Amino acid sequence: MQLCNTLEVEAPIGVVNPEAVISAFGSWPSFHDAEVHGVVLNRGSADERPSITLLLHACAGDSAWEEERDYVMVTMKCFDVSASELRDLGPQNVLSSLDFEPVAEGLTQVTLGECYGLSGSLVCKQVLIESVVPWRPPTDEKP
Repeated sequence: MQLCNTLEVEAPIGVVNPEAVISAFGSWPSFHDAEVHGVVLNRGSADERPSITLLLHACAGDSAWEEERDYVMVTMKCFDVSASELRDLGPQNVLSSLDFEPVAEGLTQVTLGECYGLSGSLVCKQVLIESVVPWRPPTDEKP
């Protein structure tokens, strides 16, 4: 049986509100096979640094049967982005993983592992899990 997500031991350092993800998955996931449905780039303003918001469609269940899986949409906002390199955005953007690594004092590198479509990385000061909500793909779209 192939799992939608392999589970990590604990949430990455620097992620705010990881409980929302842990509640849906039972633990912090690797986001293997998650699909990026949207990327919102916000240039910021005089009072706010640039941010990048990721909308991730992920499978929270471990059943081999699609009907028994729990699908969620995770909205994750990366604040105070100082560097980014995103490539290969396409009609389907499947990740091999989503990794968080401290790279300097107070900075985290978020890496979108390459699988199919969008991949790349960004460096930010904070990652906020804004929401995790149940989600089902439209009937004419496969997860």
